[in-house]
Amino acid sequence: MVQYSALRCVSDIWQNNEKPLISNGLRFIVTCLPTAALWVLFHVARHTFGTMMMTVGADLYTTCKLMGHADVRTTQIYAKIVDSKKIEAVDMVDKMFEQEEAKD
Repeated sequence: MVQYSALRCVSDIWQNNEKPLISNGLRFIVTCLPTAALWVLFHVARHTFGTMMMTVGADLYTTCKLMGHADVRTTQIYAKIVDSKKIEAVDMVDKMFEQEEAKD
């Protein structure tokens, strides 16, 4: 009986003999896991880029176009992350007014 694995669907690497040279588990580790790791690294890099663009003050629509999103609602995810930066900015303004009142 030919051994099959999930790997056959992913990369069409399978053996047609009764006694496989390597096990399906090892074949899965060698081929599928690095592919999945590359996809995760790519996704993390895109997410970091979007977050950094919003943090440095880039416009939401500009970031949307740079990331290739078809809808601005997709890019708004990154704007929610930057809300903490907005709170910090408001706190700085509050501190400035408190210092002005202390001088008077």
